[in-house]
Amino acid sequence: MAGIGALSRRTFGLLAAAATTSLWALSPPPLPRPQWRPPVIVVPQAAQPVQLRAVTIDTDVLGNQAQSRIELRLFNPNPRVLEGELQFPLLEGQVVTGFALDVNGRLRDAVPVPKAKGQEIFEDIRRRRVDPGLLEATAGNQYKLRVFPLPPQGERRVQLTVTETLPRLHGRSHLRMPLVFASSVGQLQLRVRLNGIARKDVEPLSLPPGATLVGVGPGTSIAFQREGWTAPQGPAGWLHLSMAGAQGAQVLVGESAGKRYFSAQVPVRDELVRRPDPTRIALVWDASGSGAGQARVLPVLDAYFRSLRSSAQVTLLVVRNRVEAPRQFTVANGNWDELHAALRAEPFDGSSNFDELPIPEGTQATLFVSDGLATDGKRLIGYRHAAPVFAISGSAQADVPRLTRLAERTGGAFVDATQLSPGDAVRAMQYAGWRIERLASFSAEQLVAPRLHIRDGLVAVAGELRDASARIEIQLRHADGRRRVVPLEVAAPALAGRWPAQQWAQWRSAELAENATLHQAQLREIAAQHGVVGPNSSLIVLELATDYARYELPAPPDLADEVARLRGVQFAQATQQRAAHIEAMVRQFEARQRWWERDFPKDEPKRRDELAKDRNAPAALGEQRSAKAGIPMPSVAPAAPAAAPLVRPAPATAADAGTAAAQARESSALRREAAGKSADAVAQSSARRGSPDASAEPPPSSIALQPWTPDAPYLRRLQSAAAADAYRVYLDERAQNAASSAFFIDAAGVFFQRGDEAVALRVLSNLAEMNLENRQLLRLYAYRLTQAKRSDLAVPVFERVAELAPNEPQSWRDLGLAFADSGRPQKAVDALWEVVARPWPRFAGVNMIALAELNAIAAAQPVDLSRVDTRLRRNLPLDLRVVMAWDTDDTDIDLWVTDPNGEVASYARRLTYQGGAMSPDATGGYGPEEFALRHAKPGRYTVQAQFYGHTQQFLSAGTTIMVRVTTGFGTAQARDEWLTLRVTQGREVVRVGDVLVGAAP
Repeated sequence: MAGIGALSRRTFGLLAAAATTSLWALSPPPLPRPQWRPPVIVVPQAAQPVQLRAVTIDTDVLGNQAQSRIELRLFNPNPRVLEGELQFPLLEGQVVTGFALDVNGRLRDAVPVPKAKGQEIFEDIRRRRVDPGLLEATAGNQYKLRVFPLPPQGERRVQLTVTETLPRLHGRSHLRMPLVFASSVGQLQLRVRLNGIARKDVEPLSLPPGATLVGVGPGTSIAFQREGWTAPQGPAGWLHLSMAGAQGAQVLVGESAGKRYFSAQVPVRDELVRRPDPTRIALVWDASGSGAGQARVLPVLDAYFRSLRSSAQVTLLVVRNRVEAPRQFTVANGNWDELHAALRAEPFDGSSNFDELPIPEGTQATLFVSDGLATDGKRLIGYRHAAPVFAISGSAQADVPRLTRLAERTGGAFVDATQLSPGDAVRAMQYAGWRIERLASFSAEQLVAPRLHIRDGLVAVAGELRDASARIEIQLRHADGRRRVVPLEVAAPALAGRWPAQQWAQWRSAELAENATLHQAQLREIAAQHGVVGPNSSLIVLELATDYARYELPAPPDLADEVARLRGVQFAQATQQRAAHIEAMVRQFEARQRWWERDFPKDEPKRRDELAKDRNAPAALGEQRSAKAGIPMPSVAPAAPAAAPLVRPAPATAADAGTAAAQARESSALRREAAGKSADAVAQSSARRGSPDASAEPPPSSIALQPWTPDAPYLRRLQSAAAADAYRVYLDERAQNAASSAFFIDAAGVFFQRGDEAVALRVLSNLAEMNLENRQLLRLYAYRLTQAKRSDLAVPVFERVAELAPNEPQSWRDLGLAFADSGRPQKAVDALWEVVARPWPRFAGVNMIALAELNAIAAAQPVDLSRVDTRLRRNLPLDLRVVMAWDTDDTDIDLWVTDPNGEVASYARRLTYQGGAMSPDATGGYGPEEFALRHAKPGRYTVQAQFYGHTQQFLSAGTTIMVRVTTGFGTAQARDEWLTLRVTQGREVVRVGDVLVGAAP
């Protein structure tokens, strides 16, 4: 793996030519700065790191705001096409307001797109090897930029626009720009314009060698260019300017989306008073896997508890994938040793779920120690208590806007332990002053403030103007009960473009994002209107006009006419395709019913030697070779001519001799075992074949899925550990396996087997934290929860997957089945209808699989089927059903089921002699594939999975397969068993297990 580091501190995130190498080789300027994990661009399988040939930085400062345009020229020295993914954080006050990618030699501006739709579009277009670029927020202040393709031995240009509110110190604004790279840059070009700020008001604290400040009219500028730039050591590697703060209110007015907006900063002197010391405190301690940075918070807690002048009762609430049982502690005379030891003993493990925070009655203050990144459940912060919240974070990746809004909304304060000393942090918690109680105006609406407390002697506010001018009343309330009104007159001309509107959009989005799940529609609308990347929106660049029309995206100016024309054509086509799809579904369902009603033979087909007269007829012998590059298939018994397949199987060829012989021996043994079954069971099956009664009871069956055990040293250690030591062994092994999803699945399996469900669920929940908003990991997490019969926990995870990937049928099918398992049949039917009613070109067969499940659920209990076409409503019960899905896209895995006749149902033989039906081959990723058998002949059914291969750009270390085996499907006697296993190499065949039909369980 090769990667690219980054430059960013407060203004932007940049790339540097290095393989996952940090660029922070220098101490920051003398202004408080949090611990910083620099952005990295990950390029899998790059033999040589991507080179940064040129960086151009163009910055404008206006008032206390700065906007930077950063253009990067990336060179791929490798001989193959690559996809790059830049993961980078931004800090408080920053927002990405623009993104452009070179298309046909010219930079094309990105357009806003709903986040889930953006992911779908990017991956769909990438498969066609066309140029897409996608910029999205993941969680908190984390961002991800995906670019494809990086051409072999070629260049791509990327431009980012980042807007920020400059930090202030002692009444002066600070612009800081790190120019430190891990290696030399071909060309560095820097331009800075300080608009309206005279040269005498600018103090250069650090300048790169050769750069000078020049007064230009009422402003100041810097121009700097260097070939082969290597940053000098020390402060000379930074641009750091201190600027005198402006006197009076600073107001910017501009237009966006046909409306006029303003943003303003108003000087207000704060008056701080000390809060009364609380005597009843709730301490919410985020002990999730991502909370490890909270160790930096301990000195702040130590200083706070020692500052209390009276004893306090502290209720400790440890939060991971669930809130653990409260514990009580007493802090007296600053002694909190017992509580401190309890916090130190808590491992950081699992996901973070703040949906319900049971704050005790009588609590006077809540210390909320967290990074604010909710990764599990509904991702809310369920704080419904009146006590002020003091949100304390020691993480460089905290969701600062969310934590700030939570704290200030309740009258508390946000404390960044990475920036403040313990003493300063305690003062922020102990002292309170003026805060915004209300914003009012007759000539402006949608008023919002990024902070409810006065900060750096300023109050900021933004809103939408109804008139050319407006009077805003900023109503303040002091901690001691006093009230005052600060007036703001807005009458500036609209000269600032989209800048004020994007500032408003950022602040309004931050306000709503405290619980983004509840405000998804508003967040999407704001992002779409103002082009701001947020929790529910992204920015995307496409190459072709047809794609802007197909995906209903706003057109860039150079493609507007062509896109408008194409939209009219495609709308008519889409309407026709939807209607045609339903008619096609009706025809497929009619064929399915004909199969279900057919009386297939249950005797043994003729032996192979009886049909082996014609050695030139391999198909008659039932010997097949996979159509997929000669993959050997197990030998199968011949199919009777009368049993015409629903879909003609692939052409048959001779099987590999060794594999065929081995399979023939196994098939013979299975036939002998089946022949020994009781005549009563055979008679029962025959009697049922003669009746189409959907309520017929299935034969007694047992499911013996084969537990999959990986050959991993960590697993051997865990399995051999004593019960009292198992969790400590897991924590010890986790340090070396924290990046492996397989590790957490395997470890959780050990604890499930031992009956320790609470620990198993905690360990498993780490999947939600590994790669924020990775739908494949989330699917895997939810599948394993379902396997553990915890659909109540799986539902919100599947709901999140459906938000992230609404245009993948698996998202809706998984959610529908989880709803059904958790006792919500109407929601289940509605979700499954989304799968049935839409065409899914990449996923053949998924519609019919979901329709079978929809009808089975509807047959079990009353539901509203008004949305379902009446021609598609019929439950078709089955004796045996096997469904296989997997967790990686662009991956081909095949389901094989060998019946008691020794015949193999597969993509190459989709209908067996006794009527076993296999769904169409799912080659594009995720599956599912289904084996269905209405009347099962008594005997053993062996289930196998074969990993054919994948076409991913990001090669996975393995693919996890989820297999669900159901006997009595669609009846009251239905019984499910799940198995999760993993394959890692192409052409690998894994035995899933056996189903024994016609014998007592």
